[in-house]
Amino acid sequence: MKITLFNILILSIFCFSSCKRHEVEKEKLNELAQNYLADYNELIDTLTTYHPALYEFTSKADFNNIVEQIRNEIDNTTTKENFIWKLSKVMAIVDCGHTSLGFFNQQRDLLKPKDYFPLLTRLINNKLYVIDNLTNKDNVQIGQEISQINGKPINEIISIIYSHINSQADIESSKRRLFNGYNTSMIPYALNFPDVYNIKIAGESGIIRLKSLNKNPPYTPLFSEKHPCQSDFCLTEVNAETVLLTLRNFAYYGDKTKIFLNFLNDSFNEIKTEGFRNLIIDVRENLGGPGEASINLLKYTLHEPFQYFANSDYGRKEVQQPFENNFKGKIIFVMNGNGYSTVGHLASIYKDKNRVVFVGEALGSNQFCTANQKQFELTNTKFTYTVARNIFITDVQEKDPKATIEPDIEIEQSIDDFLSDKDVVLEKAIELTEK
Repeated sequence: MKITLFNILILSIFCFSSCKRHEVEKEKLNELAQNYLADYNELIDTLTTYHPALYEFTSKADFNNIVEQIRNEIDNTTTKENFIWKLSKVMAIVDCGHTSLGFFNQQRDLLKPKDYFPLLTRLINNKLYVIDNLTNKDNVQIGQEISQINGKPINEIISIIYSHINSQADIESSKRRLFNGYNTSMIPYALNFPDVYNIKIAGESGIIRLKSLNKNPPYTPLFSEKHPCQSDFCLTEVNAETVLLTLRNFAYYGDKTKIFLNFLNDSFNEIKTEGFRNLIIDVRENLGGPGEASINLLKYTLHEPFQYFANSDYGRKEVQQPFENNFKGKIIFVMNGNGYSTVGHLASIYKDKNRVVFVGEALGSNQFCTANQKQFELTNTKFTYTVARNIFITDVQEKDPKATIEPDIEIEQSIDDFLSDKDVVLEKAIELTEK
């Protein structure tokens, strides 16, 4: 066949008209898809309007590219589950602990029992272990390592999930903690809600087909029932030389702030009266709260005046004076990825002053924080989300907002430690006080 200029012209016109028809067809969204698109645009508008450091961790160009890519994915096949999964990816690239869809509860509530991944698992040292076999007691053993789910390697699944979990400064330990609390519902989203789950056990041949659940799975407890403190805060004697100060919650606002401050005052009076020489501060699972909480704790444990904020939209930059009954002894600071917001401020100043020994895993927050979040609700889907509105930075030498507060001594439970409920992190902290 002889190709002429006329043939090329006809082919070009056909291709152009075909492409234009495709674009027009793509724009014809049904009512449900139009509602999803409207809600998506509403969320983006809210982020760009309110967040004071939207491009601190992801450049404006990269942010806009991802936003546009996800916007183009919304079509007539989009479901409510697909849609909230897309929203979570946008929230994740902001890398702000106070800007999110909350924990994974909204996503979890959309699932039916058969949709859940039917095993409770825990990610330890980048390996996924079974910690409760639920409806699969006859074919899966507790403690086994899962290497694949539906043909996908675990590291690939985790990478997908992590890209949908928001955390301050993209801190991985924080993402891991949330995954370990919600993996039965996160895995279905990452695998696009398969009808069947097949797993491969590390070191074994063959595939195991899992039985579905007939009721919603339980949550994994945040902390052990064996821990000496089962409340928001406790002071517990470890031995004649050492005392444990457990602080799981700083969120005592307004008139309730005095409850926490009175506890601190009573605790440090007791510490001084009893002559304890070692103090273990355990802030694992502490989601933060008002600055007064950490400022007062610093007043009880630092030996010299300090300035708390270097930069704050509220201008609180006054110099703080230590209290008279402040603690002079050794301090071990126990932490994990579930230490957010004000906990990062507290730890950043301890690190700057070289006052404590950090034990555990990387903290889920640092000296840079965008907080004072406001809750919003999307018009059509009614999904709720929060957006930070103010910047708070502590007065420390570390200026990199991406800097992670790493432990001096890193410790993570092995699967055997976890299954035997052995708190190796606290044990190590106590051991350090004896040296």
